[in-house]
Amino acid sequence: MQADAFILQDERPAVAFLTEALCLALGAAFTLALFIGVMLFQAVEPPAPEAEIAELRAMSMPMDTPPPRPVESAPAETAATPFAGLEIGASESAVRIAVVPPDLSQLMPVSTAAPAAKIEPARLHTEFKPKTEITGDFSRIFQQHEVDQRPAVLSRPNPNVPSAVRGNAESLRISVLILIETNGTVGNLRVLQGSGNKYFDEIILRDVREAWVFSPAMKKGRKVRCLVQQNVRVVWRGGNPFDVN
Repeated sequence: MQADAFILQDERPAVAFLTEALCLALGAAFTLALFIGVMLFQAVEPPAPEAEIAELRAMSMPMDTPPPRPVESAPAETAATPFAGLEIGASESAVRIAVVPPDLSQLMPVSTAAPAAKIEPARLHTEFKPKTEITGDFSRIFQQHEVDQRPAVLSRPNPNVPSAVRGNAESLRISVLILIETNGTVGNLRVLQGSGNKYFDEIILRDVREAWVFSPAMKKGRKVRCLVQQNVRVVWRGGNPFDVN
């Protein structure tokens, strides 16, 4: 029994040694195979062609500076053609060229309106005669310069102006425009220039409208209505106490 145990103890180190030797052999074989593969891969890859190497060298080389461009000389200035009709310089042999104006008749618009008819003086006189001369219309209102006989005052009573209205004034004057009808009565009136005393003006306007009587204006033997400007002045000290212009 002791002899068998001794044999078993001696066999265990031998097995461990064989196992370690086998692992080392496998590692060495794997490393050798990897090295051989790398060498084969580098041997198979072809070297870069010479043309590509030359092109790369050419690209890395600095380029030569191009020669400067020749400077172009400026063209000589051409003298401007002188305007026709102007004298250039002070030469004794200056030549004057007459300027011919362009014909603008072709550019202007052509008027298609008919020419105005010529009106004779006699025709103008006939067209602008007053209507009363042509139609005999005597119903309109005439101005004083249009009638043959102007209206005249036939009756005008003295106005009753209280002293309170008169005040200290020695005279008061008012100018009125009166429309005289064909029967001599006052149709209408308005103040052209007041006296400055509105109460006096109201009294005079009332008296003229209600109490004054005129002879009517006459036109070609007919009574016509007429506008008359009348100045009324009342004086209280000396002279005529009532004045009509």
